[in-house]
Amino acid sequence: MSVSITFDWDEGAINRLLSAESGLVHRKIREVTENVADRCRVLAPNRDGRLRGSIKTAVRSSGDQVVGHVYSDLDYSLYVQRGTGLYGPLGQPIRPRRGAFLVFEAGGQTVFAREVRGTPPNPFMLDGLRAGSPWPVVALPG
Repeated sequence: MSVSITFDWDEGAINRLLSAESGLVHRKIREVTENVADRCRVLAPNRDGRLRGSIKTAVRSSGDQVVGHVYSDLDYSLYVQRGTGLYGPLGQPIRPRRGAFLVFEAGGQTVFAREVRGTPPNPFMLDGLRAGSPWPVVALPG
């Protein structure tokens, strides 16, 4: 005994689901993206509020894909996320490139150092993604 199944695709209905802004898929991805961004803002370090305030979202459609983006446009957000120096991807202390000392302000005073250990990672964006996404999240190396 054989069974035959025939599918008729309603491309118009599929396109309406995927259509920009008004489509069901686009609305759901925007909802999840905003939820993830809210979680990232809560988890971001809040020394002066700049990092929290820099977290933005975008939802883009291309063909049959709808992708949500959560990002910060601050240069240092990557260093907060991944860590620096001994704690960062290279695992090396931070040393001056030119001159004998690193010079920076700490606690209202000028500090001179031959090297510093760096800052441990604070993966607030990955943690926010895990907390705000209804789907499983796996971090890729790198």
